[in-house]
Amino acid sequence: MRVYVESFGCTQNLGEGRAIERALHDAGHAISPTPEGADAGVLVTCAVIGPTESRMVRRWEWLGQRVPKVVVTGCLVPLRSGLLQGPGRDRTTLVAIRDQHRIPEILSGPAPAPSDARPAPVERLPRPAVATAEIAIAQGCTSACTYCFSRLARGPLASLPVSEVVRKVRDAVAAGAAEIRLSALDTSAYGHDLESGERLPELLGAVETVPGPHRVRIGMMSPQTLAPIAERYFDRLAHEPFFRFLHLPVQSGSDGVLGAMRRGHDAATFWRLVDLGRRKVPELALSTDVIVGFPTETEADFRRTLELLDATEPEIVNVTRFSARPMTPAARLKPLGPRVAKDRSRRVADLRWRLARRRLERWVGRRSDAIAVEAGAGGTTVARLPNYLPVVLPGRLALGARVEVRIDGARTTNQLGRPTGGFGPPGSVPVP
Repeated sequence: MRVYVESFGCTQNLGEGRAIERALHDAGHAISPTPEGADAGVLVTCAVIGPTESRMVRRWEWLGQRVPKVVVTGCLVPLRSGLLQGPGRDRTTLVAIRDQHRIPEILSGPAPAPSDARPAPVERLPRPAVATAEIAIAQGCTSACTYCFSRLARGPLASLPVSEVVRKVRDAVAAGAAEIRLSALDTSAYGHDLESGERLPELLGAVETVPGPHRVRIGMMSPQTLAPIAERYFDRLAHEPFFRFLHLPVQSGSDGVLGAMRRGHDAATFWRLVDLGRRKVPELALSTDVIVGFPTETEADFRRTLELLDATEPEIVNVTRFSARPMTPAARLKPLGPRVAKDRSRRVADLRWRLARRRLERWVGRRSDAIAVEAGAGGTTVARLPNYLPVVLPGRLALGARVEVRIDGARTTNQLGRPTGGFGPPGSVPVP
């Protein structure tokens, strides 16, 4: 059977889409690059905010017009599958997130009953079409954020054993991946549920032993769960082969709003973690997330967010307007007017572009090693510096190539550079 797979949303969703492709490939199915001519389509959905949820419904309708059979999985399925109504519903099979490993079987015959069992490990990986591989290290999380739909969709924390994560990393490297992305809703919560007591620093210690010319990016984490392991975590992050990168969403600079969100941390905790990371990990790049227009957010609260961002200077700020999600406590709060959220979103965006330019311009004139991970527009190549910042290089480099580069310019989202030679393993060229 020819199967078309597409995924939306976070790195974990994208990784699950890749895992579904691998499982289908290993079961003898052919992966189709387009829905045209495919016998079935698999849609990995995101439902983090209302507009995204609506887009997923439209995408399901679009896909159902092009393939005879559709499988829908991801965050839309457990709580919002009632939105999938229309002519294609009788040709659609819904699959729970933790049953995604059964999709090859579902496409080959009747759908089995759902199961809470862990996904069966995939033993063989085809060579990836790109130089990256996403590996989910856990499902669910331990937090209780009042606005979050994803934690309801994915359930309680279920961490993969260290040995299984290491096997997946080893397989991905053997298949040619140069960038490994370890993902979860909250990577620093990893291991809370494991009887072995192993946490994220121990996992990284095991991953570090995998040989090969690659780098590993650690995904999103919460200040609440990072704080207890921060010293050990940053000590480990400073080692090869890890990208010197920290994705730590703060969501608000106001302790009052953070309390209403039930984030489990205050603004000072975020500040301390960023300071600790930058002291222990040279040239650490910071990415954070901000929600504007939360129902309890006042203008003073919002200004505190701007002040915190200006003080901590993240290289990347992801801005989201609050979207009330069904079945979450925050959905019961009186919303702010849409104009307020729109204005605050614009003001954060203005600040984030200034901060990004300020931080990225620090690299102009420097030399560093980089890994080519993606074909860029106009015949260029996108490579990643040791702290995960993207640099656009002229010409096409082989994906996975390691090269010394010189940074010649900076934009708000990436840097511009050129190869200067020095091919070798990651980390062979010191960062000035």
